[in-house]
Amino acid sequence: MNNEIITSLDNPMVKEARSLNDKKFRRFHGKFLVDGEKLVNEVVSGAMEIDKIFVDSAKVADFAYVLDRFDGKIVQVTTKVLNSISENVTPQGIIAEVFMRETGEFKTEENSPILILDRIQDPGNLGTIIRTAAATGFSSIVLIDTVDPYSPKVVRSSSGGIFYTDIFRMSEVEIISYCDKKDIEILVADMGGVNIFKNQISSKNYALVIGNEGQGVSDGFKLSGRAISLPMKEQMESLNAGVSASVLMYTLMGKDI
Repeated sequence: MNNEIITSLDNPMVKEARSLNDKKFRRFHGKFLVDGEKLVNEVVSGAMEIDKIFVDSAKVADFAYVLDRFDGKIVQVTTKVLNSISENVTPQGIIAEVFMRETGEFKTEENSPILILDRIQDPGNLGTIIRTAAATGFSSIVLIDTVDPYSPKVVRSSSGGIFYTDIFRMSEVEIISYCDKKDIEILVADMGGVNIFKNQISSKNYALVIGNEGQGVSDGFKLSGRAISLPMKEQMESLNAGVSASVLMYTLMGKDI
């Protein structure tokens, strides 16, 4: 580890790291930020490939157990510089620049469930959904006009789930066509669908579609799939997208988890 401590907010490495808070520059550099002790420790353990780690020079000793296991570039910065990179309200003093995983052409193994997210816009919802997807085995996630999964808020709320899922950006037409060719049943989360607890899903080849928080799923998915729903008391109109997606994933996977 270089003992030099960066003090300037205009240092090129610092400016690049700070730019990764912007979607445009994340895509340009092919990297995103992982902020905080727990998540950095997890990614250092091999979850994804790290470019470099920024650490508050005043907290090097606190994070020694993390830094000692990383053989890449470690950059010491002042608290002010570290805080300029972090979007956390209370930065913990350690941030990693992580390479986005190259997913390539979309393909899945037989009997491996697919999660399709149709225009999800709330970062907290997306993070929650990714977290549950990783926990239940929905490792392939297709995003259609959905908020950036590598934004700091999504990464943070996914609690590491982003490290263990493959993210694909596709169009509605592309994924419907793929499911049709592979004989994958499309299950659409919709309030007008059949009660998931009273109708068993016999197929193990399926894709679960979760729609936009306000508008639900598109007509294209409704016409291409079977609608399923979670029962609710009459006084409740709907559940949060993150909550409903999580319950449906656990229900569908059942004993396979």
